[in-house]
Amino acid sequence: MCKHKVVSLVGAQKASLHPDDMLLLSNFVMSSESFRTSESFSPICLPRYNPMAFLYAYVHYLDFDTYLMLLTTSSDAFHHLKDCRSRIEMVLLKSNVLSEVQRSIIDGGMRVEDLSADALLRSGSSPHLGQYRPPTDSPERVRDPVVRIGGPDGLWHFIYRSIYLDQYVSSEFSPPLITAQQQKRLYRAYQKLYASMHDKVIGSHKTQFRRDENYVLLCWVTQDFEFYAAFDPLADKVAAINTCNRVCQWVKDVENEIFLQGASPFSW
Repeated sequence: MCKHKVVSLVGAQKASLHPDDMLLLSNFVMSSESFRTSESFSPICLPRYNPMAFLYAYVHYLDFDTYLMLLTTSSDAFHHLKDCRSRIEMVLLKSNVLSEVQRSIIDGGMRVEDLSADALLRSGSSPHLGQYRPPTDSPERVRDPVVRIGGPDGLWHFIYRSIYLDQYVSSEFSPPLITAQQQKRLYRAYQKLYASMHDKVIGSHKTQFRRDENYVLLCWVTQDFEFYAAFDPLADKVAAINTCNRVCQWVKDVENEIFLQGASPFSW
């Protein structure tokens, strides 16, 4: 893992970890500076894996941000896992993986500026953002995107959550959402939108469009995913829906690349 991000996951065939347990593991390591100074071996309970038992986690930082975590049910496996770590680390160094991971962290993740109008309309092999017809439960039929500040049609930020995998991907914060206060305000707006979409009294909704002095907010919930997006407050409604449709299709096209489908089986 690198900070809170999973680089690779390998395990026994029936030992996949739930995203909640992965988040717990990353917080467990990131919350203590002691893991940075020496290799560690510590018990930890992963409730989605087995709430009634402990696993034992061997943790070793490979560089400033990247660390290796090895999990076992055996309380006396420290020296065995230390040898495993040594062999794994040698392969990672020889293959230049660690430097590539650091480069990726510096470059950052998805940015709405990279989703240009040309990219949205481009046809060709997957992944692409073009030639997409909105499905029958799409909010509206739509027209071509227009480029404004941020991404296409004034797109400022988006979150896409795969319901089946219980994982999400979101764009990086970029102008005009550059301060912590602005980002926190957007998260609160998403929170209110989520609560409205899943209201237990009046029932859930499939789509919602909101406009106020801060944003245009659009939410779309299907059986497969939930999508939340924030646009420039002057964004055109039809164009914003068009952009959301195309971004959702693009994410679905590259799901295998951006989401963990489960642990790869051991191959050594």
